[in-house]
Amino acid sequence: MPKPDDLVAKVAIILVNWNGWQDSVACIESCLALEPSGARIILCDNGSSDGSVEAVVAWAQGQRPVARDPASPVKIPSPRLPNAVVVLDRTAAERGDDGAGAELLVVRTGGNLGFAGGNNVGLRWAMARGFDYMWLLNNDTVVPPDALAHLVAKCRDDARVGLCGSTMVEYYRPTVLQGYAAAIDRRSFRGRHLGAGRAAADVVAAEAADPPRGGEMIYPIGASILVTAAFLAQVGLMEEAYFLYYEEADWVLRGEADFTLAFARNSIVYHKIGAAAGSTPQGLSARSVGYLYRSRLRIARRFAPAAMPRVVWGMIDEGLRGLARGRTARARAALRALTGRVAIPVEARQKP
Repeated sequence: MPKPDDLVAKVAIILVNWNGWQDSVACIESCLALEPSGARIILCDNGSSDGSVEAVVAWAQGQRPVARDPASPVKIPSPRLPNAVVVLDRTAAERGDDGAGAELLVVRTGGNLGFAGGNNVGLRWAMARGFDYMWLLNNDTVVPPDALAHLVAKCRDDARVGLCGSTMVEYYRPTVLQGYAAAIDRRSFRGRHLGAGRAAADVVAAEAADPPRGGEMIYPIGASILVTAAFLAQVGLMEEAYFLYYEEADWVLRGEADFTLAFARNSIVYHKIGAAAGSTPQGLSARSVGYLYRSRLRIARRFAPAAMPRVVWGMIDEGLRGLARGRTARARAALRALTGRVAIPVEARQKP
Protein backbone atom coordinates (compact mmCIF):
# COMPACT_ATOMS: atom_id res chain seq x y z
CA MET A 1 0.00 0.00 0.00
CA PRO A 2 1.29 3.54 -0.72
CA LYS A 3 2.67 5.43 2.26
CA PRO A 4 0.08 7.76 3.84
CA ASP A 5 2.59 10.64 3.76
CA ASP A 6 2.53 10.48 -0.03
CA LEU A 7 -1.25 10.71 -0.23
CA VAL A 8 -2.11 14.01 1.38
CA ALA A 9 -4.71 15.34 -1.05
CA LYS A 10 -8.01 17.15 -1.02
CA VAL A 11 -10.49 14.42 -1.96
CA ALA A 12 -14.28 14.60 -2.21
CA ILE A 13 -16.20 11.33 -2.26
CA ILE A 14 -19.47 11.70 -4.17
CA LEU A 15 -22.35 9.24 -3.75
CA VAL A 16 -25.75 9.38 -5.44
CA ASN A 17 -28.70 7.98 -3.50
CA TRP A 18 -32.13 7.12 -4.81
CA ASN A 19 -34.37 5.19 -2.41
CA GLY A 20 -31.44 3.22 -1.05
CA TRP A 21 -30.37 4.81 2.22
CA GLN A 22 -29.40 1.51 3.88
CA ASP A 23 -26.87 0.86 1.11
CA SER A 24 -25.68 4.46 1.38
CA VAL A 25 -25.08 4.16 5.13
CA ALA A 26 -23.02 1.00 4.64
CA CYS A 27 -20.97 2.73 1.94
CA ILE A 28 -20.44 5.87 4.04
CA GLU A 29 -19.41 3.79 7.03
CA SER A 30 -16.72 2.08 4.94
CA CYS A 31 -15.56 5.47 3.58
CA LEU A 32 -15.19 6.80 7.13
CA ALA A 33 -12.69 3.98 7.74
CA LEU A 34 -10.46 4.95 4.79
CA GLU A 35 -6.75 5.40 5.42
CA PRO A 36 -5.55 8.06 5.37
CA SER A 37 -8.67 9.82 6.59
CA GLY A 38 -9.79 13.34 5.80
CA ALA A 39 -11.93 13.00 2.68
CA ARG A 40 -15.25 14.85 2.60
CA ILE A 41 -18.31 12.76 1.71
CA ILE A 42 -21.14 14.28 -0.34
CA LEU A 43 -24.33 12.23 -0.60
CA CYS A 44 -26.52 13.62 -3.39
CA ASP A 45 -30.09 12.44 -2.88
CA ASN A 46 -31.99 12.26 -6.17
CA GLY A 47 -35.49 12.94 -4.88
CA SER A 48 -35.93 9.75 -2.85
CA SER A 49 -39.45 8.89 -1.71
CA ASP A 50 -38.41 6.54 1.12
CA GLY A 51 -37.26 9.18 3.62
CA SER A 52 -33.61 8.62 2.73
CA VAL A 53 -32.39 12.08 3.73
CA GLU A 54 -34.01 11.93 7.16
CA ALA A 55 -32.84 8.35 7.73
CA VAL A 56 -29.20 9.09 6.82
CA VAL A 57 -29.15 12.23 8.99
CA ALA A 58 -30.65 10.34 11.94
CA TRP A 59 -28.01 7.61 11.54
CA ALA A 60 -25.19 10.18 11.28
CA GLN A 61 -26.39 11.86 14.48
CA GLY A 62 -26.48 8.56 16.36
CA GLN A 63 -30.26 8.50 16.58
CA ARG A 64 -30.95 5.56 14.26
CA PRO A 65 -28.75 2.49 14.59
CA VAL A 66 -28.42 0.49 11.39
CA ALA A 67 -27.86 -3.25 11.39
CA ARG A 68 -24.67 -4.25 9.60
CA ASP A 69 -24.66 -7.01 7.03
CA PRO A 70 -22.80 -9.95 8.60
CA ALA A 71 -22.00 -11.16 5.07
CA SER A 72 -20.23 -7.94 4.09
CA PRO A 73 -16.82 -8.64 2.53
CA VAL A 74 -15.45 -5.53 4.31
CA LYS A 75 -15.19 -5.76 8.08
CA ILE A 76 -14.71 -2.48 9.96
CA PRO A 77 -13.19 -3.20 13.40
CA SER A 78 -14.27 0.11 14.97
CA PRO A 79 -17.01 1.71 12.86
CA ARG A 80 -17.74 5.33 13.65
CA LEU A 81 -20.15 8.11 12.81
CA PRO A 82 -19.14 11.25 10.87
CA ASN A 83 -17.93 14.21 12.96
CA ALA A 84 -21.01 16.13 11.78
CA VAL A 85 -23.69 16.05 9.09
CA VAL A 86 -25.16 19.04 7.25
CA VAL A 87 -28.07 19.07 4.78
CA LEU A 88 -27.82 21.43 1.79
CA ASP A 89 -30.16 22.17 -1.06
CA ARG A 90 -28.89 22.01 -4.62
CA THR A 91 -28.29 25.75 -4.95
CA ALA A 92 -26.19 25.92 -1.79
CA ALA A 93 -24.22 22.83 -2.77
CA GLU A 94 -23.43 24.03 -6.30
CA ARG A 95 -22.15 27.38 -5.10
CA GLY A 96 -19.81 25.53 -2.74
CA ASP A 97 -21.23 26.17 0.73
CA ASP A 98 -18.81 24.56 3.15
CA GLY A 99 -21.36 22.98 5.45
CA ALA A 100 -19.36 24.14 8.50
CA GLY A 101 -16.65 21.61 7.64
CA ALA A 102 -18.92 18.63 8.26
CA GLU A 103 -17.45 15.28 7.26
CA LEU A 104 -20.78 14.31 5.65
CA LEU A 105 -22.87 16.59 3.47
CA VAL A 106 -26.31 15.44 2.34
CA VAL A 107 -27.61 17.33 -0.69
CA ARG A 108 -31.24 17.42 -1.78
CA THR A 109 -30.87 17.64 -5.56
CA GLY A 110 -34.57 18.40 -6.02
CA GLY A 111 -35.50 15.42 -8.18
CA ASN A 112 -34.29 12.32 -9.96
CA LEU A 113 -31.50 13.80 -12.08
CA GLY A 114 -30.08 10.45 -13.14
CA PHE A 115 -26.56 9.14 -12.57
CA ALA A 116 -24.71 12.01 -14.26
CA GLY A 117 -27.02 14.73 -12.98
CA GLY A 118 -26.74 13.60 -9.38
CA ASN A 119 -22.97 13.26 -9.57
CA ASN A 120 -22.64 16.64 -11.26
CA VAL A 121 -24.23 18.37 -8.27
CA GLY A 122 -21.47 16.92 -6.09
CA LEU A 123 -18.80 17.70 -8.68
CA ARG A 124 -19.86 21.35 -8.82
CA TRP A 125 -19.55 21.54 -5.04
CA ALA A 126 -16.08 20.01 -5.12
CA MET A 127 -14.92 22.28 -7.96
CA ALA A 128 -16.15 25.34 -6.10
CA ARG A 129 -14.20 24.19 -3.01
CA GLY A 130 -10.99 23.56 -4.97
CA PHE A 131 -10.63 19.81 -4.46
CA ASP A 132 -7.75 17.95 -6.14
CA TYR A 133 -9.64 14.71 -6.76
CA MET A 134 -13.28 13.64 -6.85
CA TRP A 135 -14.16 10.00 -6.27
CA LEU A 136 -17.46 9.00 -7.89
CA LEU A 137 -18.53 5.94 -5.95
CA ASN A 138 -21.81 4.05 -6.28
CA ASN A 139 -23.80 4.08 -3.07
CA ASP A 140 -24.30 0.29 -3.32
CA THR A 141 -20.61 -0.40 -2.76
CA VAL A 142 -18.36 -0.93 0.24
CA VAL A 143 -14.64 -0.26 0.17
CA PRO A 144 -11.60 -1.52 2.09
CA PRO A 145 -9.52 1.10 3.96
CA ASP A 146 -6.83 1.33 1.23
CA ALA A 147 -9.13 1.61 -1.83
CA LEU A 148 -8.83 5.39 -2.18
CA ALA A 149 -5.10 5.53 -1.40
CA HIS A 150 -4.31 3.30 -4.37
CA LEU A 151 -6.40 5.46 -6.71
CA VAL A 152 -4.70 8.69 -5.65
CA ALA A 153 -1.26 7.12 -5.87
CA LYS A 154 -1.94 5.94 -9.41
CA CYS A 155 -3.00 9.42 -10.51
CA ARG A 156 0.09 10.95 -8.96
CA ASP A 157 2.31 8.57 -10.89
CA ASP A 158 1.38 10.37 -14.14
CA ALA A 159 0.10 13.95 -14.39
CA ARG A 160 -1.61 13.11 -17.71
CA VAL A 161 -4.10 10.78 -16.00
CA GLY A 162 -7.60 12.23 -15.95
CA LEU A 163 -9.66 9.24 -14.80
CA CYS A 164 -8.68 6.22 -12.71
CA GLY A 165 -10.73 3.08 -12.13
CA SER A 166 -10.85 0.38 -9.47
CA THR A 167 -11.06 -3.39 -9.63
CA MET A 168 -14.76 -4.16 -9.19
CA VAL A 169 -15.70 -7.29 -7.25
CA GLU A 170 -19.17 -8.72 -6.69
CA TYR A 171 -20.35 -7.95 -3.16
CA TYR A 172 -22.38 -11.13 -2.77
CA ARG A 173 -19.70 -13.29 -4.39
CA PRO A 174 -16.48 -11.65 -3.20
CA THR A 175 -14.26 -14.18 -4.97
CA VAL A 176 -15.70 -13.15 -8.36
CA LEU A 177 -14.84 -10.15 -10.51
CA GLN A 178 -17.51 -7.82 -11.80
CA GLY A 179 -14.72 -6.55 -14.03
CA TYR A 180 -11.24 -5.06 -13.99
CA ALA A 181 -12.38 -2.46 -16.57
CA ALA A 182 -15.15 -1.80 -19.06
CA ALA A 183 -14.90 -1.80 -22.84
CA ILE A 184 -17.01 -0.41 -25.64
CA ASP A 185 -16.88 -1.45 -29.30
CA ARG A 186 -16.44 1.70 -31.37
CA ARG A 187 -18.38 0.12 -34.26
CA SER A 188 -21.45 -1.33 -32.51
CA PHE A 189 -21.18 0.63 -29.24
CA ARG A 190 -21.96 -2.50 -27.30
CA GLY A 191 -20.31 -2.44 -23.91
CA ARG A 192 -19.06 -5.16 -21.61
CA HIS A 193 -17.05 -5.69 -18.43
CA LEU A 194 -13.62 -7.20 -18.93
CA GLY A 195 -12.82 -10.17 -16.72
CA ALA A 196 -16.41 -10.56 -15.54
CA GLY A 197 -16.98 -13.82 -13.67
CA ARG A 198 -13.28 -14.61 -13.29
CA ALA A 199 -11.37 -15.07 -10.04
CA ALA A 200 -11.06 -11.81 -8.13
CA ALA A 201 -7.83 -12.96 -6.48
CA ASP A 202 -5.85 -12.88 -9.73
CA VAL A 203 -6.58 -9.77 -11.78
CA VAL A 204 -3.44 -10.29 -13.87
CA ALA A 205 -4.74 -13.68 -14.99
CA ALA A 206 -8.16 -12.16 -15.72
CA GLU A 207 -6.53 -9.49 -17.90
CA ALA A 208 -4.60 -12.13 -19.81
CA ALA A 209 -7.66 -14.32 -20.29
CA ASP A 210 -10.06 -11.52 -21.25
CA PRO A 211 -8.21 -8.61 -22.89
CA PRO A 212 -9.88 -5.88 -24.96
CA ARG A 213 -10.80 -7.02 -28.46
CA GLY A 214 -9.93 -5.23 -31.67
CA GLY A 215 -11.93 -2.04 -32.01
CA GLU A 216 -12.76 -1.83 -28.30
CA MET A 217 -12.04 1.22 -26.14
CA ILE A 218 -11.25 0.43 -22.51
CA TYR A 219 -12.52 2.67 -19.72
CA PRO A 220 -13.16 2.59 -15.93
CA ILE A 221 -16.33 0.96 -14.64
CA GLY A 222 -18.59 3.81 -13.54
CA ALA A 223 -19.26 2.47 -10.04
CA SER A 224 -15.81 3.73 -8.98
CA ILE A 225 -13.98 6.48 -10.84
CA LEU A 226 -11.45 8.95 -9.47
CA VAL A 227 -11.43 12.13 -11.58
CA THR A 228 -8.78 14.84 -11.38
CA ALA A 229 -9.45 18.55 -11.11
CA ALA A 230 -7.45 19.12 -14.30
CA PHE A 231 -9.68 16.74 -16.27
CA LEU A 232 -12.84 18.43 -15.00
CA ALA A 233 -11.51 21.89 -15.77
CA GLN A 234 -10.72 20.97 -19.38
CA VAL A 235 -13.25 18.29 -20.35
CA GLY A 236 -16.17 19.36 -18.17
CA LEU A 237 -18.84 17.58 -16.18
CA MET A 238 -20.58 14.32 -17.05
CA GLU A 239 -23.13 14.49 -19.86
CA GLU A 240 -26.57 14.46 -18.27
CA ALA A 241 -28.52 13.61 -21.43
CA TYR A 242 -27.89 9.88 -20.91
CA PHE A 243 -29.67 9.70 -17.53
CA LEU A 244 -28.29 6.18 -16.97
CA TYR A 245 -25.45 4.21 -18.65
CA TYR A 246 -22.64 5.24 -21.03
CA GLU A 247 -21.85 8.47 -19.14
CA GLU A 248 -18.34 7.34 -18.27
CA ALA A 249 -17.67 6.18 -21.84
CA ASP A 250 -18.80 9.59 -23.11
CA TRP A 251 -16.42 11.24 -20.61
CA VAL A 252 -13.51 9.14 -21.87
CA LEU A 253 -14.28 9.85 -25.53
CA ARG A 254 -14.43 13.59 -24.85
CA GLY A 255 -11.12 13.60 -23.01
CA GLU A 256 -9.08 10.95 -24.83
CA ALA A 257 -7.13 13.47 -26.94
CA ASP A 258 -5.71 15.23 -23.88
CA PHE A 259 -5.75 12.75 -21.00
CA THR A 260 -4.85 9.14 -20.33
CA LEU A 261 -6.64 6.55 -18.21
CA ALA A 262 -5.28 4.60 -15.28
CA PHE A 263 -6.48 1.50 -13.44
CA ALA A 264 -5.50 0.98 -9.81
CA ARG A 265 -5.58 -2.80 -9.67
CA ASN A 266 -5.12 -2.84 -5.86
CA SER A 267 -8.07 -0.51 -5.34
CA ILE A 268 -10.75 -3.08 -4.64
CA VAL A 269 -14.41 -2.05 -4.56
CA TYR A 270 -17.21 -4.48 -3.66
CA HIS A 271 -20.36 -3.74 -5.66
CA LYS A 272 -23.90 -4.94 -5.07
CA ILE A 273 -24.54 -4.33 -8.81
CA GLY A 274 -27.56 -2.40 -9.96
CA ALA A 275 -29.34 -2.10 -6.61
CA ALA A 276 -30.92 1.28 -7.41
CA ALA A 277 -32.11 0.22 -10.87
CA GLY A 278 -33.50 -3.10 -9.70
CA SER A 279 -30.87 -5.19 -11.50
CA THR A 280 -28.95 -8.20 -10.22
CA PRO A 281 -25.73 -10.01 -11.17
CA GLN A 282 -27.95 -12.36 -13.19
CA GLY A 283 -29.25 -9.63 -15.47
CA LEU A 284 -30.57 -6.11 -15.97
CA SER A 285 -34.10 -5.13 -15.05
CA ALA A 286 -36.47 -4.21 -17.89
CA ARG A 287 -36.17 -0.54 -16.94
CA SER A 288 -32.37 -0.74 -16.99
CA VAL A 289 -32.37 -2.38 -20.43
CA GLY A 290 -34.49 0.46 -21.79
CA TYR A 291 -32.05 3.05 -20.46
CA LEU A 292 -29.12 1.01 -21.76
CA TYR A 293 -30.44 0.89 -25.32
CA ARG A 294 -31.46 4.55 -25.26
CA SER A 295 -27.99 5.59 -24.13
CA ARG A 296 -26.31 3.34 -26.71
CA LEU A 297 -28.17 5.13 -29.49
CA ARG A 298 -27.28 8.52 -28.04
CA ILE A 299 -23.53 7.88 -27.71
CA ALA A 300 -23.31 6.36 -31.21
CA ARG A 301 -25.18 9.31 -32.72
CA ARG A 302 -22.87 11.72 -30.92
CA PHE A 303 -19.48 10.17 -31.65
CA ALA A 304 -19.96 7.95 -34.73
CA PRO A 305 -23.12 8.81 -36.68
CA ALA A 306 -21.93 6.70 -39.60
CA ALA A 307 -22.20 3.64 -37.34
CA MET A 308 -25.89 4.20 -36.59
CA PRO A 309 -27.25 1.57 -39.04
CA ARG A 310 -25.06 -1.08 -37.47
CA VAL A 311 -26.03 0.01 -33.96
CA VAL A 312 -29.74 -0.01 -34.76
CA TRP A 313 -29.57 -3.42 -36.43
CA GLY A 314 -27.63 -4.78 -33.44
CA MET A 315 -30.39 -3.66 -31.10
CA ILE A 316 -33.08 -5.19 -33.30
CA ASP A 317 -31.13 -8.43 -33.43
CA GLU A 318 -30.73 -8.49 -29.63
CA GLY A 319 -34.45 -7.82 -29.22
CA LEU A 320 -35.40 -10.64 -31.59
CA ARG A 321 -33.01 -13.05 -29.89
CA GLY A 322 -34.50 -12.10 -26.54
CA LEU A 323 -37.99 -12.66 -27.89
CA ALA A 324 -37.02 -16.10 -29.20
CA ARG A 325 -35.75 -17.02 -25.74
CA GLY A 326 -38.86 -15.77 -24.00
CA ARG A 327 -37.18 -12.60 -22.75
CA THR A 328 -39.96 -10.30 -23.85
CA ALA A 329 -38.82 -7.46 -21.58
CA ARG A 330 -35.61 -7.08 -23.58
CA ALA A 331 -37.51 -7.02 -26.86
CA ARG A 332 -39.93 -4.39 -25.54
CA ALA A 333 -37.04 -2.31 -24.18
CA ALA A 334 -35.30 -2.32 -27.56
CA LEU A 335 -38.51 -1.25 -29.28
CA ARG A 336 -39.12 1.56 -26.79
CA ALA A 337 -35.57 2.85 -27.22
CA LEU A 338 -35.76 2.75 -31.02
CA THR A 339 -39.07 4.63 -30.99
CA GLY A 340 -37.96 7.17 -28.40
CA ARG A 341 -40.40 5.97 -25.75
CA VAL A 342 -38.03 5.40 -22.81
CA ALA A 343 -39.43 7.52 -19.98
CA ILE A 344 -37.04 10.01 -18.39
CA PRO A 345 -38.14 12.03 -15.33
CA VAL A 346 -39.02 15.64 -16.24
CA GLU A 347 -36.46 17.11 -13.84
CA ALA A 348 -33.67 15.10 -15.53
CA ARG A 349 -34.49 16.72 -18.86
CA GLN A 350 -34.09 20.23 -17.49
CA LYS A 351 -30.59 21.66 -17.72
CA PRO A 352 -29.38 23.52 -14.58
